[in-house]
Amino acid sequence: MRVLVLGGTGVLGRNVIPRLLERGHQVRALVRGAAQAAALGRVGVEAVPGDILNPACLPSAAEGCPAVLHLATAVPRRGGPQDWSINDRIRVDGTRNLLRAAVAAGVRRYVQQSITFLYGDRGGRMADEDAPLQVPERLRSAAEMEAMVREAPLEWCILRGGAFYGPGTGRDEEWRQNARDGTLRLPGSGGALVSLIHAVDMARAVIAAVEAAPAGAVYNVVDDAPVDHRTLYGYIAARAGGPEPLPGGPEVSSLGCSNARLRTELGWMPAYPSYRSGLSAD
Repeated sequence: MRVLVLGGTGVLGRNVIPRLLERGHQVRALVRGAAQAAALGRVGVEAVPGDILNPACLPSAAEGCPAVLHLATAVPRRGGPQDWSINDRIRVDGTRNLLRAAVAAGVRRYVQQSITFLYGDRGGRMADEDAPLQVPERLRSAAEMEAMVREAPLEWCILRGGAFYGPGTGRDEEWRQNARDGTLRLPGSGGALVSLIHAVDMARAVIAAVEAAPAGAVYNVVDDAPVDHRTLYGYIAARAGGPEPLPGGPEVSSLGCSNARLRTELGWMPAYPSYRSGLSAD
């Protein structure tokens, strides 16, 4: 199957594309730079110039592709300016552009990367896919993105990923460096839960979704073990040889999520069931 990938040069896309190729799919990727196009071409990807925010280039890119993967993001680099406006535009304007092009080109399957943070603060309760959304204002663009996908006349699937980590994300390196420097600080008292997902396991869920997800499916893509920040950061500090993390950092939402539906319906199982194996893989 020929698959069009948006976001093919990002952390997730770089993990998804090799897995599509090894399973015999033909991959077309929309890229903005000549160097990126050349690099992808050398590994057997049909790279076409374009931008998800430019609607004129998308119909031809989607032509002849039974499936489209929207994995494009513009997440600000850690430690740099936290300007989320382009990411919001990709979620809203970009998704609108891509859906229109996909429908016009006769695309059948459509997979949308999303986020579990749309469930908001759940305290100690686990969130499955039927939990009501409690969308923070800063994530309105993600909720709008999902709403557009749900209304599209396509065999769509939404993958709500947990807190992303693994090589290339920058999260692991930041945790370890802060732990070594003694600046790893717990959010509040450290009791808030978080559901993590390793980049490799998110990529494996994308492959399962494009090949087998039923139309209209929504899945949480998280590991098996929601963990409180006190436990997680304590483990990181111990592995890095740093002091115990101190409390008092900015509070965060407490959100633990279930992956039971993804396991049951698509047979997906995380290669890294918890932070312990995931952090050992870097």
